[in-house]
Amino acid sequence: MLIRRARKEDYPYFAAIEVEHPGYPAWGVKGFEAEENNRNAVTLTAEEEGRPAGFINFWILRPQVQLNTLAVGRDFLRRGAASALIGKMLEYAAKNLCLEIDLEVNEHNAAAIALYAARGFAVVGKRPKFYNNTDAALLMRRTLPAKDL
Repeated sequence: MLIRRARKEDYPYFAAIEVEHPGYPAWGVKGFEAEENNRNAVTLTAEEEGRPAGFINFWILRPQVQLNTLAVGRDFLRRGAASALIGKMLEYAAKNLCLEIDLEVNEHNAAAIALYAARGFAVVGKRPKFYNNTDAALLMRRTLPAKDL
């Protein structure tokens, strides 16, 4: 599996992946295009079988990283794409001397919560009615040891 910077031609694949997950807060092609103008934004893709299997977008806001979106296509679930994308984000965090990585996740997304917990994230708060004014968002954070920077 190859983790690389996303390109414009990847965005339709990303939009299709978003649609595969009902209730996912989709950005669509325009959302990913907008990130190209954000100097803090990094968008990566996990490429497998010659096409994007998943994506991640995060902002480097020293001394923090904000994980904004992460999704993997149904055909590629449980093959390590999400974990590889998070691993690459952790590399970016360390290279940019970021001590914390923050994210929000729907309280009902058990698979994502388990993935983040396995990668060292812990729940640090909750935002009621964050998603569509119904579901709460769990705030999760991972602190990187200063020795790793």
